[in-house]
Amino acid sequence: MDVSNLSSYSVASVVLLSLPTLYLLLFPGQSTKVWNNNIKTTFAEWRKNATEFNIFLPILVPKDRTLQRKLLKSYAVIALCLAANRAIKVITPMLLRRIIDILNAPEPAKQLPWVEIVLFILFRKILSRVADNVSMTYRRQATNELSDNVTLTLYNKLMSLTAEFHENKKSGSVWKAVTDSGLLTIHYFNRLLIHQLPILFDIVLGIGACWKVFDGRMAFAMVAVIVIYVSFSLSMPTWNKKLYDNLVKLSDNASDVGHDTLLNWQTVVNFNRVQYENLRYKTAVYKSRESFMEYRKPGHWRDNTRHLIASIGVGAICVLGCHQIQTSNRSAGDFVMLFQFWSDLFSPLDTLIDIFQSAERFLSDSHKFLEIIKLEPDVKDKEDTANFKLRTGSIEFENVTFSYDGKRDAVKDVSFKIEGGSTVAIVGETGGGKSTLFKLLCRAYDVTGGSIKIDGQDLRDVRLESLREHIGIVPQAIGVFNTTIFENLRYANLEATMAQVEDACRAAALHKRIMSFPNGYEEVVGEKGSKLSGGELQRLAIARALLRKSQIVLFDEATSNLDAETESRIQDYLKKWYAGRTVVVVAHRLATIANSDLIISFKDGVVVEAGRHDELLAKQGYFYQLWNKQRLQWDPTKKLKEESASCLPIKTDGEAEPIRA
Repeated sequence: MDVSNLSSYSVASVVLLSLPTLYLLLFPGQSTKVWNNNIKTTFAEWRKNATEFNIFLPILVPKDRTLQRKLLKSYAVIALCLAANRAIKVITPMLLRRIIDILNAPEPAKQLPWVEIVLFILFRKILSRVADNVSMTYRRQATNELSDNVTLTLYNKLMSLTAEFHENKKSGSVWKAVTDSGLLTIHYFNRLLIHQLPILFDIVLGIGACWKVFDGRMAFAMVAVIVIYVSFSLSMPTWNKKLYDNLVKLSDNASDVGHDTLLNWQTVVNFNRVQYENLRYKTAVYKSRESFMEYRKPGHWRDNTRHLIASIGVGAICVLGCHQIQTSNRSAGDFVMLFQFWSDLFSPLDTLIDIFQSAERFLSDSHKFLEIIKLEPDVKDKEDTANFKLRTGSIEFENVTFSYDGKRDAVKDVSFKIEGGSTVAIVGETGGGKSTLFKLLCRAYDVTGGSIKIDGQDLRDVRLESLREHIGIVPQAIGVFNTTIFENLRYANLEATMAQVEDACRAAALHKRIMSFPNGYEEVVGEKGSKLSGGELQRLAIARALLRKSQIVLFDEATSNLDAETESRIQDYLKKWYAGRTVVVVAHRLATIANSDLIISFKDGVVVEAGRHDELLAKQGYFYQLWNKQRLQWDPTKKLKEESASCLPIKTDGEAEPIRA
C-alpha cells in the first residue's frame, strides 16, 4: 500500500485505533461500564483523599510573617525558573529544526549553523542548567524551612498529648513519624507543585507550538494520544492499597522491634536472648522486604503495559509527521522538532497520571502523622482558664472516681482532705490505686467523677502548666535523659547553680558517688540511666525534687531501692525539709511513714481508714494487719521468718508483698 495516497487523517486513525484494540486484547473482560467505573472510582478516591489534605494546609502556611515572606520569595524565584525552563523547551526544538534544515540544504559547506548551534548549547545546556541550579537552591531552602515546621508541629502535638497516649504508644513508629514526616510531606508537595502540575502547562504549550508550526491535524492527533493514554492509565488496575498498607505496617513493625530491643538491651543480655532478638529482628525485616516485593509485582506489569501504549502513541505521531513531510512542504528538521517536542513536553505524562496514586501513597505513608495530628489531648485547658494560685497547699479529694478503660474503676468514690503544710502517707497493697491518685493529682488524667481541689481550686479549672509548676514528684519509674548527671539534675530547676546541685546531691547521699565517676557531674548516664543503679536513680530523683523546691511534693516509693543506712540519712534530712510543705508519700515500708501527720489506708481503689499511726494501730484494722505482717519480717526469730515467708509472696524487687486483708 502506498502511504502517500492516504490522507493524514487516515494514517492517524489507523494507528490511533490500534490503541483501543490493544486495550481490549489486554483487558478482554473490561467492558465500557467497568472502564467508566474504574475512572469514577479513581476520581472518587481523589475527592475523598482531598479532605485529608486540608490538615496539611495550616502546617504548610506558617504563621511567622518573616518566614512567610522568605518562602514567598523562594517560590517566586522557583516559579520564574520553571517558566524559563518551559520557554527553553519550546525554543530548543525550533533551533534544532533550524540546524537540521541548514545541514540538509543542497550546499551545506557554504553555510554552517554556528549561531543556531551556539544558541542551542546556550539554551539547552547552560541556561537550562543555571535555571535548574537556582531553582534547586531556593527549593532546598524552602524545603528545609517547611520540613522543620512540619516536624515541629508533630513534635509539639506529641508533647501536648496526655498519659493515655504516651502509656500506650509504640515509640519506634511514633518517632519514625516525627523524623520522616517533615521531608516526606514537603517532598510530596514539591513534587505536586513543581513537577506534576506544571506538566499540564507543558502539554498546552506543546500542543499550541505544534499547531503553530504544523497544523490543527497534528495538534488533534497529539490530544487524541494523550486522552487515550490517560484514559487507559486511569482505567487500568491501580496500585493495591491493601498491599501497600500491609507494607507500611510491616515496615513500622520492624522499626518497633529494633527500637524496643535496643532500649532493653540489658534485659536481652540478662536473659541471654541476643540470638533470639537477632532472629526476631531479621524475621521482621524479611517480612517487610517480602511485602515490598509483593507490592511491586503488579506495578512492573502495569508500567510495561503503559509504556507499550505510549510507544504506539508515539508511533502514531511519527507516522503522521512522516506523512505530512512526504505530502507537503515539510522538512526533516520539522520531524526532528516534532519528536523533540514530544520527548520534552509529553514524556512526563506518567508523572502527571501518578498524581492520583502518589496522593494515596503519600497519605498511606503519612498515616501515623495524620493519626497523631487528629488526636486531641484528653486533658487540656478550658478557654480563658485562670492560672493556679498557690496558698497553703491544701488538697481535697471529693468523691473521686476514675477508670482507665471505662469498665473497671481504679479509684472508687474516694474522699479525704490534706491540710496545707502537712505530711500524709498513703499505704496499701500493690495495685490498689495509690499511684493512680498521684496521676490524678498531677492531672495526667481527669477524674471520671467527683473533683480534686488544691487550695479550693478545681484542677480542671486552672491552667495545667501553672499547676504542674508547683508540684514536685519522685515517681516509681524514674526517667533520665542520655546526657550528663548535671543536666539531668538541673532539669528540675533550669536556673540552679552548680553549688545548689551539689547541696541537693549531698542531702540525697549521692554527691560522693557522683564524684567517684571519671567525669564527676559531667558523666553521661547512658540510655535510661544504664550507668546508674536503681538506688542511685532514686537518689538522683530525690535530689531533683529538692532542687525544684515545690510547695507540694509527691514521693512514690522514693526509697524502696535504698539500704537502711542510706535511707535513714536521707529521711533525717527530708524531715527537716518537709517543714512548711505539703508532702504526700506512698510507701510499702511502713516504718518510714510512722511519723506522718496522717496515714490513709488504701485497698482496691477505696479508702479503708485514715488516721495517725498510733490511732490506726489501736483500731486493729487494715493498717494494723499490714504493720504486723511487716513486723514478722523484722523479727530475727527463724520461726517467724519462715512463717512470714510462707504467707508473703515474693516480689520481683526482693521485697515481700503484703497480702490482701
